[in-house]
Amino acid sequence: MKAAVLHGIKNIRIDEIKKPVIGPDEVLIKVKCVGVCGSDLHYYLNGRIGNQVVKGPHILGHEVSGEIVEVGSNVTNINIGMRVAVEPGIPCGECEYCKTGRYNICPYIKFLATPPTNGGYCEYLTWHKDFIHSIPDSMSYAEGALVETMVVGLYAVELSELKLGDNIAILGCGPIGVVTLKSAIASGANRIFVTDLIDDRLKFVRKYSNVVTINASRENPVDIINRLTDGRGVDIVFEAASSIDTLRQATEIVRIGGKVIWIGIPPEDYVSINAHIVRRKELVIKCVRRFKHNYRKCISLIESGIISVKDMVTHEFKLEDIVKAFSIVETRSDGVIKAIINI
Repeated sequence: MKAAVLHGIKNIRIDEIKKPVIGPDEVLIKVKCVGVCGSDLHYYLNGRIGNQVVKGPHILGHEVSGEIVEVGSNVTNINIGMRVAVEPGIPCGECEYCKTGRYNICPYIKFLATPPTNGGYCEYLTWHKDFIHSIPDSMSYAEGALVETMVVGLYAVELSELKLGDNIAILGCGPIGVVTLKSAIASGANRIFVTDLIDDRLKFVRKYSNVVTINASRENPVDIINRLTDGRGVDIVFEAASSIDTLRQATEIVRIGGKVIWIGIPPEDYVSINAHIVRRKELVIKCVRRFKHNYRKCISLIESGIISVKDMVTHEFKLEDIVKAFSIVETRSDGVIKAIINI
């Protein structure tokens, strides 16, 4: 089969590799769509995310949808021809975190595209039967791939315990910022401040009600948000830009007793924030590690129309054009919000 294989930093090639063979608890998926994620870029540009290091040829891509073409001997209730979204993490099921329902932080989790587990930029993929979710015929394969993105936003808002009428800020409106915005609106957020450095992204989110956009390359988000909230600040800040500046800004924008939800993955291993601001405000800071328990809910919300992800798909590419896709996402050019690889 064909696969886009990372051979080194900024070195992806289309190779012919062996088609995978399923085990008794697995299914074989004909991959249809894979979203380009920021974590793919981290591996592509830096060869690592923290201590997760690519060693040798590796296949990226964890936002996957496709069609079931074969099932293992122990698989029931999954039929050939079923259209599916792939939940990309398989936890061990035995550690204390799995047994207490926090399988997203299982230290032994097998996660698509996280070394040493190969990902989905290929024609066929095997995966465990328990982490395959059917999608309705009304949902496109591109939408099915975006379930993985959308569920991060749902989980971030769930962690924040956002209440009806809360005022919030979202720092960064790339794909994760956008899905956080969609989830916050669906959960009853009132006034929403969104910052970014790119005008096209800010224009994209201005279509939503009660959104105030701030280009942080030209204006000071801290000054503007504090002025527009009469010095109080917002109830919750979602940090989705993964920069040192936004991590600092988050603590300055949030109100006394408020919450900062850290979603982004910074390129640096160590970052600094003002400990006195955090202490005096008695802030709650929560970090988002992927997601848990929300895949079916997310599919249901998209199917019902309560949340839509169609508008996020701004660019589509063939597998052979994956380098071009990565380049556009890396430079954030051409108005890109979400790029999809069609396989």
